[in-house]
Amino acid sequence: MDQTKHKLTVSAIARELGLSKTTVSRALSGKGRVSQETKDRINEFISHAGYEAACSENRLKRRQTNNLALVIPPHFIQLDLPFLRKSMGGICRMAAQRGYDILLCYADGKQTEQLERQLDAGKVDGVILSRTMVDDSCLALVRRYGVPFVAMGRLADPNALQVDHDNVGAARDLTRLLLQMGIQRIAYMGNRSSYTVSIDRIAGFRLAMEEFGLTLEPELVYQELNTEESRVDALEAVLEQKPECLLCVDDRLAFDLLQDLRHRGIRVPGDLKLASLYDSEILVNMTPGVTAVQFDSAALGTAACRLLLDSIAGKEAVPRQIQGYQVILRESTK
Repeated sequence: MDQTKHKLTVSAIARELGLSKTTVSRALSGKGRVSQETKDRINEFISHAGYEAACSENRLKRRQTNNLALVIPPHFIQLDLPFLRKSMGGICRMAAQRGYDILLCYADGKQTEQLERQLDAGKVDGVILSRTMVDDSCLALVRRYGVPFVAMGRLADPNALQVDHDNVGAARDLTRLLLQMGIQRIAYMGNRSSYTVSIDRIAGFRLAMEEFGLTLEPELVYQELNTEESRVDALEAVLEQKPECLLCVDDRLAFDLLQDLRHRGIRVPGDLKLASLYDSEILVNMTPGVTAVQFDSAALGTAACRLLLDSIAGKEAVPRQIQGYQVILRESTK
């Protein structure tokens, strides 16, 4: 195959035919309104350029790059997240074993330009989504380009490649344990409700409460605690409801709330108990240590990368893989 064929991209087709990239992408994916005349014109150009459209999916054949894109939400840059660090370690090790390199890509529901550039230029053979969201633009984008992908999280499509922790079961079991310890007035402290991990964790919390004949009091449920201001306001409001325990959606929020309580002179666990639905070293090393659910994030990253590479190589695999967890009791709930 000569070098001019390697460079045929959506941008190149659009430029040569005087069309927009969106029109070309829609014509190739079969999604969106594009006239049959325009589709025929694009397909004829591709054929003359020496490419074949994939019969069933109407995609361009891509040259192998031995690169994978790892999509990370931009706000992750500002946070020290053990989950991301460990899962990236697992991804990079597995990719290296298979002769692949990882290209970082910062994108989320609103900012997808970098991912689109990588896909449009044909720089990657596959994409790893580090988070799954409701109405995810990144997911729609990789599907439109027809690039193999795997999600670290839950997707609605059971046939899509995805590796996830059992977040519903983990939240249910930790909540059950707290209830069995006689702690009934539990306040749920969450953050980004558009993430499926947040949806699953509050679902598990709700299931455990219902099993014990308890209902969720709106005054004890707070989400979207994504900023210091929202977190402080929520803590002030929830303390007026006299909860026995704060159940935090993840380690970062648990760490920040524990610091806030300390500044207010509220003792944990003496005055108020606290637990987290994700464990990390920042909670282990706190005083007191925080009761939390322990997941193997490195194993999650390894499994996600392996599943994607197996798919690219044409190997059959179970598309949805769920990994387990362990509830760790520490001083914060004693």
